[in-house]
Amino acid sequence: MRRRNIIAALVLLVIGLGYGVLTSQLPTRSLPDTPGPPFFPWINTIVILSLSATLLLQGLVGAGGSTPSFAGARCRTTWALGAFVVYLMVLPGLGFIVSTAPFFAALMILFGELRLLRVAVGAILATLFLYLLFRHGFGVFLPAGLLKGIVP
Repeated sequence: MRRRNIIAALVLLVIGLGYGVLTSQLPTRSLPDTPGPPFFPWINTIVILSLSATLLLQGLVGAGGSTPSFAGARCRTTWALGAFVVYLMVLPGLGFIVSTAPFFAALMILFGELRLLRVAVGAILATLFLYLLFRHGFGVFLPAGLLKGIVP
C-alpha cells in the first residue's frame, strides 16, 4: 500500500503541476469585485497539490490503517454513486438545502458514521457552510426549490 500511495501521489503531483501551469495561462478579467476565470482552477490546483502532497507524506511515513477489502469498497462506491444520481435528480425540485443535507447524511452513514446526532449536525452544518460559501462568498445562485421565497 505504501508503494502505491507514493506512486499515485507522484503522478497526481505531476498532473496538479501541469494543471497549475495551464491555469496560469488563463486570461484575467479586470471587472471589479469578480473572481475572474482562473479563480476556480486555482482552487482546484491548490486542492490537488495539497492532497497529493499529503498522500505522498502518508506513503513516506508509512501511516495509515489496514488495506480495505476491495469488495466492500466497491459496494460502498456503488451506493455512493447511486445516492449522487438520486441527489442530482431531486436537486432542482427540492432545492440545494433540502436535498444536500440528506445526501451528506446518507454518505456519512454509508462510510461508517453511526452516531445519529453527529450525522445530523454534520450534514446540516456542511450544507449551511456550502450554501453560505457559494451564495454569499462566490455570489453563485443555488436552486431554492421548496424554500423559494424563504431563503434568499
